[in-house]
Amino acid sequence: MTSLLALAAEGGPSLWTFFGRFHPATVHFPIAMLSIAALMEFLQIIRKKPGLHAATFTLTVVAAVSAIVATLMGLANAAGRKPNDTLEAHRWAGIATVVVAMIALFLVNRARATEGRKVQVARGSLFLSMILVSITGHWGGVLVYGPDYYSDALPECFKIRKKDPDPPLQRPRSRVDFVVDIAPIIEASCFKCHGGAKGVKGKLSLATKALAMKGGANGKVIEPRDPANSSFYTLLLEEDEEKRMPEKAKALPQEQILKIKKWIEEGAEWPEGFEFKK
Repeated sequence: MTSLLALAAEGGPSLWTFFGRFHPATVHFPIAMLSIAALMEFLQIIRKKPGLHAATFTLTVVAAVSAIVATLMGLANAAGRKPNDTLEAHRWAGIATVVVAMIALFLVNRARATEGRKVQVARGSLFLSMILVSITGHWGGVLVYGPDYYSDALPECFKIRKKDPDPPLQRPRSRVDFVVDIAPIIEASCFKCHGGAKGVKGKLSLATKALAMKGGANGKVIEPRDPANSSFYTLLLEEDEEKRMPEKAKALPQEQILKIKKWIEEGAEWPEGFEFKK
């Protein structure tokens, strides 16, 4: 199993990844079994029956076993994929469902042919299993169909309309353009100290891409996709005027600071061959 996981993580085909492709075809089975078992016990409560339904144990056995198989298939199907918050939520909700389903099976088995507290606890575990399997299914739907999986199906009268930002100028373009958005800021606010190849402060020059990415005396100042570790951005936020950039000048407008942050988050793209106007 370890070797199969390692191979899948490297992105190569294997029987483990092939096994995972059947996850969508099997995952609904444990959902149905757990839901029916919980429904049976809900009806038992409505009818004021003191014991478990005769079919509950069999349904729970099938649900627990099929949940294990479906979860293993899910782990195999996710192997090698780039992790994200939705995938992790779906993964751990599925694992939690299997654990609770196994506990429910143990409790249901103990409560067979009995009455009282054991039956109540077994029913509670089944209801919890149904809740968890619903949460797992929710994240699975979001993972496949996107965050608007449920809201898109609502009638228009139930949908929450998103307000346009006010003022309209705050609406950002899809990506920050270095030539249009960032280069003018550098030229207007940074070149006084960091605009040449020689005589620049802190040995940092922003005259070319190569020099800017190289950094200065204190190391790199631009870490693509990591604005928190990019002093080109963080020094703009300094409250201490002695440390804040631009040096001995007013702080940059918030709009420009946010553009620089977004530019770095998007990878700090700087077109090759771009030259500042002399």
